[in-house]
Amino acid sequence: MSFQWAGDLLVFLAISIVLGGVGMGGGAFYVPLLLALGYGYPEASSTSLFLIMITGLSAFSRFRRARLVDWKLAVVMDVFTDLGAFVGGSTAVHIDARYLQMAFGVVLVFASIGVLRIQGKDSALSIGRSGFGWWRREFNGFAYSLHLPTVIPLTFAIGYLSGALGIAGGLLKVPVMILWFAVPAKVAVATSSLMVGLTGLFGFGGHVLTGSIDWPLCLGVSAVVLLGGQIGSHISISLPERRVKQVLAAVLLLVAAWMIGRVVHDGREALSGAAVVRPVEEVRASQTPVDGLEEHRQQNE
Repeated sequence: MSFQWAGDLLVFLAISIVLGGVGMGGGAFYVPLLLALGYGYPEASSTSLFLIMITGLSAFSRFRRARLVDWKLAVVMDVFTDLGAFVGGSTAVHIDARYLQMAFGVVLVFASIGVLRIQGKDSALSIGRSGFGWWRREFNGFAYSLHLPTVIPLTFAIGYLSGALGIAGGLLKVPVMILWFAVPAKVAVATSSLMVGLTGLFGFGGHVLTGSIDWPLCLGVSAVVLLGGQIGSHISISLPERRVKQVLAAVLLLVAAWMIGRVVHDGREALSGAAVVRPVEEVRASQTPVDGLEEHRQQNE
């Protein structure tokens, strides 16, 4: 193995440790990283989903042993997220991905700020609400409530963005559970790891049908992210609730900066490319038929 590949694997390990510890899959990082390494988009996308599945399920296995995974919460949120992801994936070709990425990045910035602002307020927020549309949960000593008329469209929208952008959705699911429904951060992270793993599993299954799988790459890198998911979840379990929120907020800001930066960079490249091509097009457009024939004759000579 070359030193370059060893360095690349260390990057994958670091990403899986950090994101496995906050219940996220890593698609926002895996796809660009694989593209930068020279892989085509079909292989990068399928490999990313495979790694998301491994990272999520690896972290989930440890969170489950710690009794932090709320299975019923996962089912309720994941059903509508998966439906939205299907619609988003099927309609993404009609929408400029740059606008979606920019909107996604801005939402993540506000989510990170919100997560930081509610630190130290768990005891007040965790008092479950009741009444029409509210689903009260008591799980592992925690109490929280979900407003189902809000959960359905909200998780569908999260799924839509996830499907359109090719990511797992944990980036938004975790802050939504914490901010909107007062789910304790550790429970939200642990439950998200299950949902992220399942999303990666079903998404990868779709790619298997198309045959765009680089199995040596998937299996080689998966061993690294499997280890990263175990390390990240172990660290998360041992951290206090306040620290988990701080790490989550930092990751959200980092991903937001990454996504917005990519949009700005791609936009600048597109503008610079247009600036180079445009004068040539203008010269050709201004040529008369005789000028064009003369230019063609001189090139042949």
